[in-house]
Amino acid sequence: MTHRGRLSSPTSGRTVPLAGALIVGALSALLGAAPVVGSLSAQGPEAAAAALGDLEWRHIGPVNMGGRVSAIHGLPGDPNTFWVGGADGGLWKTSNGGVTFEPQWQDEESYSVGAVAVAPSDPNVVWLGSGEGDPRNSVSYGLGVWRSTDGGSSWTYVGLRETERIHRIVVDPRDPDVALVCAMGREWGPNPERGVFKTTDAGATWTHVLAVDEDTGCSDMDIDLSNPRNVYAGMWTFRRRPWRFDDGGKETAVYVSRDGGDTWSKITTTPDEPMARIGLAVAQSRPSVVYLVTEYPTAGTLFRSEDYGETWEMVNDDKNAINFRPFYYSDVYVDPSDHNTVYTLSGRLSKSMDGGRTFERIASDVHGDHQGLWIDPEDGERVLSGSDGGWQVSFDGGENFHIFRNFSLAQFYHVFVDDRDPYYVCGGLQDNGTWCGPSQTNEPRGIVPGEWYTVGGGDGFYGVPVPGQPNLVYSNAQGGYFRITDTNTGQVRSIEPFPLMVGSQGQGMFQAKYRFNWDAPIVISPHDPGTVYWGGNVVFRSRDFGHSWDIISPDLTTDDPEKQRDSGGEIYNDNTAAEFHTTILTIAESEVEPGVIWVGTDDGNVQITRDGGVTWTNVRDQVPGLPEETWIGNIEASPTEAGAAFMAVDNHRLDDFTPHLYATGDLSLIHISEPTRPT
Repeated sequence: MTHRGRLSSPTSGRTVPLAGALIVGALSALLGAAPVVGSLSAQGPEAAAAALGDLEWRHIGPVNMGGRVSAIHGLPGDPNTFWVGGADGGLWKTSNGGVTFEPQWQDEESYSVGAVAVAPSDPNVVWLGSGEGDPRNSVSYGLGVWRSTDGGSSWTYVGLRETERIHRIVVDPRDPDVALVCAMGREWGPNPERGVFKTTDAGATWTHVLAVDEDTGCSDMDIDLSNPRNVYAGMWTFRRRPWRFDDGGKETAVYVSRDGGDTWSKITTTPDEPMARIGLAVAQSRPSVVYLVTEYPTAGTLFRSEDYGETWEMVNDDKNAINFRPFYYSDVYVDPSDHNTVYTLSGRLSKSMDGGRTFERIASDVHGDHQGLWIDPEDGERVLSGSDGGWQVSFDGGENFHIFRNFSLAQFYHVFVDDRDPYYVCGGLQDNGTWCGPSQTNEPRGIVPGEWYTVGGGDGFYGVPVPGQPNLVYSNAQGGYFRITDTNTGQVRSIEPFPLMVGSQGQGMFQAKYRFNWDAPIVISPHDPGTVYWGGNVVFRSRDFGHSWDIISPDLTTDDPEKQRDSGGEIYNDNTAAEFHTTILTIAESEVEPGVIWVGTDDGNVQITRDGGVTWTNVRDQVPGLPEETWIGNIEASPTEAGAAFMAVDNHRLDDFTPHLYATGDLSLIHISEPTRPT
């Protein structure tokens, strides 16, 4: 996620970057540019660090929606103890059934949980694989495996740093030091550190026991707890690029080991067609039964084996219900006490009582996009669930769920504040809309959930209050949706300057007249609170709060048709607006000189107008060391110098994790600093 904001002055209404103000000041001192944030920046980065040293973070919410949970795990027979792993929020443990949670694994180099496993023979031994295993467009990455021997209170790093994302860990039921790691590998590029890794000495050493190629990683794995010599793994070929996602086919296949993961053989009894992402589950009450969820061009979605995975029968082909968007889900779980009770995770949560032949939807009142599940081996009625809307528990086999709302794993794309005193905070959340809430209140308990309110739905991105009129908030969602909300009246007005053409899965946007990034920018002019800019592939401008619009630029992207095609693979197409490309990512208007506007695109263009959009100049070739086709993540205009601006370039979507920072002082960007490099 990107996290940025704007801090409004209660006296002037002028906005300056919230997270960026102090950063810009420190950069200007570091790079030799004119100071732009007063005396703090003028004294240099050491003074800035010293001043920030006395500040402490405090949590203000929101907890209303929980946030994205990537893994959840409990203890057999113990309803009081379980762990919740955040896609971008560390690990949390409760020992009192969810009344309170203790933050764990919060101070490590990584912060994204991909897998949690508790050793069956010793509940004090907890394994954690970092990097979430659902490779969406906006996703956090990991740096290997950690292990705890005290229930998660402390952690030891045990390696596999280059695996990037780990979707599953299985532990030998007899020995807590023996574990197998299902490593997906890099999302945006090839690497050899993917597949299945095994340790027999608590992670001191690892053996790469299953590898196919540098594009094929492990999507899922399960083990027969009654005979841990039987292990099953799904190997999945995938690659994400900024403009598309290629999923399945090629070397995707099911593998089985009969010696505890030391050697593997490929299963060839599934349909002889290209295969999508694989999910696997062993029925521990009858381990000869194994379930497989995937998709083929002409078959799918759920398969069942009665002979330890040697042969397979398709038992259900309801793709939309069971495995909507296979690259994102493909997860199946079996009640350890009943081999015919099966759960599948998808946009919805589904349950079968007849071995997968028929399913019913459960948890219909729970936020969708289910990412994690755990079923108590000693009580199949107790089910723990994790989704994009937090974590839940059921004590009746999924018929009813209690939804927890006592800490937040919410992921903000952007953060803005208004000019009230005390100010309110607004921002868009991953799959949880756009929210606003107070920075402080007189409530003795602190800021309570009811004080946060929503101003937009979908995947929320920008939530921008209008200076001087904080009741008016602009917000947007994926696929080109744009709204303005009056929080005084509750009125929500759609202000898109064109007819929406978003069809199923967002496919219609490919035929629309304009293109919008997943995270399209909204910027209010610092010179007129009634003027707002919105970025598509062109710049839109409204001077009357979205009632009417002008287009003040040509297409500012490369307009490369090869990067505007459909996304998916040879098995199915998939695009929910996440792959819309050749779009505008960032807009910044000079706070000193009206009409001076910078624009950055997702395909590497850096455009400037000095006359309010009448003429534009692409200066990308004048930026030293700028990577080709890169993601111009953010441009911030100086609040004091007419020609000064700072630019952050995010190239990780082309598998380059080097941070690139630039500065200019003369509009032309020809005197930009060289990119900074990690030390």
